[in-house]
Amino acid sequence: MNTDLQIAHLLCTRLCHDLAGPVGAISAGVGLMGSDPSLIDDETLSLLSGSADAAGRKLKFLRMAFGWSGGGSAKFDGLERTLVEYLDATSGLSGAPTLEWPVQESLEGVMNHLGNSGPQIVSNLALLGLECMHSCETLSLAVTAATGGLDIVVVNRTAPERTSRLREDTEAAISSPSEAPLTAQNVQAHLTRSLVTGTGGALAVRDDGGGAILTAHWP
Repeated sequence: MNTDLQIAHLLCTRLCHDLAGPVGAISAGVGLMGSDPSLIDDETLSLLSGSADAAGRKLKFLRMAFGWSGGGSAKFDGLERTLVEYLDATSGLSGAPTLEWPVQESLEGVMNHLGNSGPQIVSNLALLGLECMHSCETLSLAVTAATGGLDIVVVNRTAPERTSRLREDTEAAISSPSEAPLTAQNVQAHLTRSLVTGTGGALAVRDDGGGAILTAHWP
């Protein structure tokens, strides 16, 4: 199968997986309302509202990460809030990770260097940084934009009491993509690498023992 077509198929699989939970909960709640409206109480309404909100938050961020970024006037306005809402919508019992976001001036440097591709690349780098390990307590993004060069570094720090290692499929998709078969689990890593290399950059990831460090560099 053509690689681009396979990536498209797997991204659709990924999207369906991410939305299955909240959409399923909405469907169950609506089904309950239809079978016996008297069963509707505040708890059911809260479930419906929360599930719809979670689905909307996920879609908003994933549309920015996986959607087409060419043309238009894509900017970083609202991206930090959209990412925070995504982190909240996907958090487990341990709660959402803390997000450390670059200052606006450095993001302007990203736009100057990468143009309209900037927000999509940063979105995917953040998502990859979040998911390259099985847990995340703090997700930080730092940008260094200088004349003729750009570095975006994403760091995933795990809680000290939790044992988490860099996912092998993610590391393989970045360091040796030709030897890493495309799957629904690593397709986002393949996409991120393609976005970075397609704009003249290079992508690397390493486990430093306390988390993962993802570095995108454009000379």
